[in-house]
Parts: sequence; C-alpha cells; structure tokens
Amino acid sequence: MQEIIGLYLNQILLSILVSLNLTVGEVLPSNSINIIEDGTVVKVVDGDTIEVYENKKIEKIRLIGVNTPETVDPRKDVQCYGLEASMFLKKELEGKQVILEADNSQQQKDTYGRLLRYVYFKGENINKKIISEGYGFEYTYKTPYKFQKEFKEAEDLAKKDEKGLWNKANCNY
Repeated sequence: MQEIIGLYLNQILLSILVSLNLTVGEVLPSNSINIIEDGTVVKVVDGDTIEVYENKKIEKIRLIGVNTPETVDPRKDVQCYGLEASMFLKKELEGKQVILEADNSQQQKDTYGRLLRYVYFKGENINKKIISEGYGFEYTYKTPYKFQKEFKEAEDLAKKDEKGLWNKANCNY
C-alpha cells in the first residue's frame, strides 16, 4: 500500500513539473537518497535493459532485481525465452513515458555504466511484472534490494503457475 501511495505522489509531482515545464532533475538534488526521475523509453536493448531519454540525454537503464535470458551478449547464444522477454518489454515500454526510481541499497550504476533503477509505467512496477509474467528471474546482485521479498514471491508464483520460461513446453529452467 505504501508503494502505491508513493507512486501516486510521484505521479502528482511529475504532473506539476510537466505543467511548469521542469524536470525532476531540476527540482530534486542529485544526491537525493531515493532519486525519482521521469523519461521516455527510446529503445529496449533486451528484457532487462532499456534506453531512456531524460534530462536532455539518453541513459542506459538496467532494471534492478530482475534478470532475463540473454539475447545480445556476443559471448553467449540467445537463451531460451530471451527473445520473448525482449518483445514483452518492447510492447510494454517502447516510446512510453516512465518513472524511474533508484534504490539506496544499490549502487547508482553497474559495472557497465548503466543506471540501476526500478521502472514504473502507469503505476506498475515493470521489474516485478517481468518476473510475475515469467519473462525473467529474480536477481540479487550483491546486496538485498527494497523489493527483494516481493520479487522472490513473484518468481515462486510464476514457477508454480508455469508461466513463460517456467513452462516446460517453453524452456528447461
């Protein structure tokens, strides 16, 4: 419930900023503990990485807490359900305005220089939706993150329901 209220407050803030022709980055300090940004998804790289136009530049975003089968890593073959995960994310987000949220339990960027964020569209946590729908796995990098428990529960339910990559007819995970 607290997450939903926070999202509504963020959406109200974004609406006010848009009406004033300002961006979140111009109003909130960049060292804010829980950075909230807005942007438009210009490209889906794969099932857990997107490019977003925000603050007058394009940023590569790695979704926190989720990992999808590989499709673009030149060192690996395309993995089972990777293309489906990428197509799902394209359908959900490409060309759409999203809210990005940092997590103070995680670093701001990963080793590849991508911003680490939760992505929200129409109030829904897309990171969790990828897991819930069976397009990806719960993924903890080094330290627990804010929604780790929820994401693990979402994965358990997707497995139980044999959704997406958890369906033996699709993959063998």
